[in-house]
Amino acid sequence: MTLLAAITNPSTKPAAGGNPAPIVLTPGAAPPRAPTSSAVPTPIPPSTWSLATSDPALATAASFFASSISSATPRLRILLANFLNALTQALSLPPPSTSIPDAIKAIAPYFPATIAPLVASAAARIADYDVLLALAQSRLLSHPPPELISSLSDNDRVDLVCAVLRQATDLRSSEILAGLRCFLSPASEKAYDAMVDVKNLWKDAAVSAVNKCRDDSMGMVFTDAARRVALLLMMGHDGFSSPEVCLHYLLASGNVDPVVLGAAVAELDGGEVVRLLRYLNKWIEKYRRFPDAQPCPEAASMLGLEQCDCVPPSGSVARALGVVLDNHFSHLVLNADVREDLRSADMMLKELAAEAVSSGPILDLLCRLQRDK
Repeated sequence: MTLLAAITNPSTKPAAGGNPAPIVLTPGAAPPRAPTSSAVPTPIPPSTWSLATSDPALATAASFFASSISSATPRLRILLANFLNALTQALSLPPPSTSIPDAIKAIAPYFPATIAPLVASAAARIADYDVLLALAQSRLLSHPPPELISSLSDNDRVDLVCAVLRQATDLRSSEILAGLRCFLSPASEKAYDAMVDVKNLWKDAAVSAVNKCRDDSMGMVFTDAARRVALLLMMGHDGFSSPEVCLHYLLASGNVDPVVLGAAVAELDGGEVVRLLRYLNKWIEKYRRFPDAQPCPEAASMLGLEQCDCVPPSGSVARALGVVLDNHFSHLVLNADVREDLRSADMMLKELAAEAVSSGPILDLLCRLQRDK
């Protein structure tokens, strides 16, 4: 029976011969039957298994927690502790720690992504920064709530701004602008002191990586990773001021869209643009002096150094420099104090471009073919 015949003359009776697939979609021989070998698993009757029923207690607890957190902000820790207890009981997990930050880190893989921004907003309102830091370190704020970065910046919590930017995957232009202004124009001495503490963390991480390079008992793979990380951390620490080190967290994020970054950079004032240009020039110089330096994100878990994945790659630096020049080229050209920086950037970029062309035979061949057209 053909498909057209089956449509025009429907029949409830099976076709002659008991063929389980009476409709022939393509001409020719019928497809072979499935093998009856013992290697094929035997179907399991639906009566012998069933899906676990949903736990209404967890849905009720999540709904109550989400509706109560905005109106009962002072009782945030009590509400959060009750929700974590309900979550662990519903998922048959070990009881949570009495320390709320430790409990968040332990249950982070199961924490609802839609509730984490609500908790972060409530924690920021009451200055419960331990809870907020635990959320950021657990990578639960991939979509941070609006005004969170600006609120942390206004309260001189630069360390938390770095922690949020480090793991965010969807940043708005307003959030990028708040981060740039936080780092390029420190609001107070307290904010600058917090930036100094962040740079000290980079120094400690670099010293730790150097010490791990000397430990030959860990194997060649471990030692090689430690050497690459030591080079990256040295590049990110030496020659950079404390505010510039904090900028690493923003530039290292591979999820910052150039269009969104351009909208934020366009709002910077003249002094901030000059400082950002000089910061990017330092990175261009670093990659010119150390062309073998490459990001090593896998070393973050291997060596236990979170700064490993916070070093801006050369591609991100080049894109950011292009965004700055596109948005403020006239201002930079007319500024006599910046002309030397522009000449230096132009010279270094030409050297890097020439080295990339000469070291890539395939790219060189493609350029020759394009010129021969």
